[in-house]
Amino acid sequence: MVVVPLVMVPVTMLTACTSDAARRSTADDGDPVVATTMATFPPNGESVTVQVLDNSYRPIDLEIAAGTEVVFDNRGRNEHNILPDSVEDDAGLSAMLATDVSPAAWGVASTEFAPGELFRHVFTAPGVYPYYCSIHGVPGVGMYGVIRVD
Repeated sequence: MVVVPLVMVPVTMLTACTSDAARRSTADDGDPVVATTMATFPPNGESVTVQVLDNSYRPIDLEIAAGTEVVFDNRGRNEHNILPDSVEDDAGLSAMLATDVSPAAWGVASTEFAPGELFRHVFTAPGVYPYYCSIHGVPGVGMYGVIRVD
């Protein structure tokens, strides 16, 4: 008789930081779907521009490849911020950026995005990134947009 020792190996599951909408995703059977990894891609050299106007982003809905840089160009007359839907205001953005190093942590506070300024961000992970300006809207209403990364 051969005796084989049993070895127990602990397994750690990592959950990606995602928007509230992504966390609410469900499978066909109604059970929640939880992402366990977040694949990232290096910058691909591509760049697209989102015009930040007074009370709107253009385009509102943008689809890009992972690794693409998005340049937000404040062409309005007012300060704006760009916040992920999961963040309530500039203070919440600052707190998130100070503690979250995931690809889902991005945005710019209104104090750093005056008229004529640019904000650049490379989206390295596939996913859906809804965002808004808390000065001129709320998530999904008013000044908002969505970036879909393939």
